[in-house]
Amino acid sequence: MSGKKQGVGATRLAVRPVATVVTVESAPAMAAPSSAPVTATETPPQWGMIYLLARIFYAMRSRTEDGLKPFGLTPMQSTILATLKRWDGLSSAELSRRFGVTPQTMGEMIANLERRLLVARRQDPANRRALKLTLTPEGRKMVRLCDDALEAVEGEMFKSLSERELKQLQRQLMTLHDDMGLRADLE
Repeated sequence: MSGKKQGVGATRLAVRPVATVVTVESAPAMAAPSSAPVTATETPPQWGMIYLLARIFYAMRSRTEDGLKPFGLTPMQSTILATLKRWDGLSSAELSRRFGVTPQTMGEMIANLERRLLVARRQDPANRRALKLTLTPEGRKMVRLCDDALEAVEGEMFKSLSERELKQLQRQLMTLHDDMGLRADLE
């Protein structure tokens, strides 16, 4: 390689044939945290699946929160509304089991949604002590708005995947979902 100075962001490779070591140096503006040489036989550090999924989850959660901000809802509140749209008449206790939160936490979330007139409690005719939750007309409207906002977030997140790749990813995630025993809470 020539001895010319590289521009900002350019990478310079120096090969030492005796040791077969490739040293990668970045320009000062793009310096990597570690300046240790990387040999041709080493593989770059691999992220474990749990670490990778966690990073994706937190980035997705942040983008979802941003998408729901105009409606004053958290991702959990939006999911509760979407769940009630699909399974009308669940109790607060059933929701707390589905979402893995304490009954008190779910009760607070339901109370907030009830104050906003998005959900209503009605007495269960089969058990007069039990209260079933249902969406109000305003709650159904909110679910449609949230669905549209989250569809836009999803479109942005998966824009680099083809339709075929997206369907394949969805199938793989459903397999993982089922393998973790989460299918039962959908029925």
